[in-house]
Amino acid sequence: MTRDDFQKKLEAITKDADDIYTSPDFQCDQTGGFPTSLCVCWEKGKAWLAPNDFMITDLPDGQAKDILDACAEYGIRNCEDAEDFNNLLRGLGEDAFQTAYLPSEDEDEGMVM
Repeated sequence: MTRDDFQKKLEAITKDADDIYTSPDFQCDQTGGFPTSLCVCWEKGKAWLAPNDFMITDLPDGQAKDILDACAEYGIRNCEDAEDFNNLLRGLGEDAFQTAYLPSEDEDEGMVM
């Protein structure tokens, strides 16, 4: 997916969305190890990668473009619940999963004290 296509689809997903979750930063091969988050719009069941906004502004334009292109290449994925979210993280690597894992509702219920 081109970056322009990605941005247009992302704008359509996030327009009027109230429930967008952004994970903590993690490193993954998709973005060359650059700190990245997995974002999800729970209302529409869509997830995407986003680079760390603060750090990307410090990069030279060419390097920032490469990272933004890598996020666009990852695309927009279906993500309906914590299980889908965690499966996407697993696909991005161990650091992504360990850093941004979401407990499922079943796990939350089992942790009652």
